[in-house]
Amino acid sequence: MPEKTLNDLPRELRMLHTKAFEALQRDNFDYAIELFGQILEKEPTNYDCRKSLRAAQHGKSGGKGGGFFKRAMSSAGSSPMVAKGQMALRKNPVEAISIAEQILNGDAQSAGAHKLLAEAALAADMPRTALLSYEILFEKSPKDKEIGMKYAEALALAGEKTKAEAVYETLRREYPNDNEIFMALKNLSARKTMDEGGYGALASGQGRIAIF
Repeated sequence: MPEKTLNDLPRELRMLHTKAFEALQRDNFDYAIELFGQILEKEPTNYDCRKSLRAAQHGKSGGKGGGFFKRAMSSAGSSPMVAKGQMALRKNPVEAISIAEQILNGDAQSAGAHKLLAEAALAADMPRTALLSYEILFEKSPKDKEIGMKYAEALALAGEKTKAEAVYETLRREYPNDNEIFMALKNLSARKTMDEGGYGALASGQGRIAIF
C-alpha cells in the first residue's frame, strides 16, 4: 500500500496532527504519542505522522539508549509483544507495525521492535516507514550483514539508490568475498544506470526514442 503524506490526511486529522505536534514541541511526549497513535489507527500508511511519532517516542525515552541493565530488562519485558508481532506479520503486516509501535512507545531503542516494524513495513510496501527503523538498526550495528542488506533494499525501494549503493559498499568492506553482497550491488548499479539513462521507461514501453 502506498505511503501517504500529511497533505493526504482529511481536515480533521490534519488538525489533530497539528495538536499532536504542538504537544511534541512542548515536550508533552505522552500526549503527543497518544494523538499520533489515534491518527495512525485511521491512516496507518501516513509516513509524516509516523515520523513525528518516532520523534515523540525518542523524546520520551530521553534520546538515550540507557545502560546495559536497563536495555536488557526492556528487551526481556518486550519479548512477548515481539513474538505476538511476528505472528501478526504473517497475515497482517499493518497490525504488526502497530504492535511494534506499542513497544516503542515505552522503549524507543528496542532493537526487537525496530526489526519487527521494519520487516512489517517492507511487507506492507511501506519502504520509507521501514527506513525509520533500519537507519537506527544499521547505525547501531553497521557490520550486521542481514540488517545492512535489508536496509539497502528499503533504500532502493524508496528511490534512494545512491545511499543504497553506499550501504552495500560498507558491507563489501566488511565481507569482501561475499558474492551475495557483490551481486546485490551489481544489480542495483545496473538499475540505477538504466533509470538515470531513461532506459527503464523504454523497457516498460513508457519512453520514446527521439528520431532526428
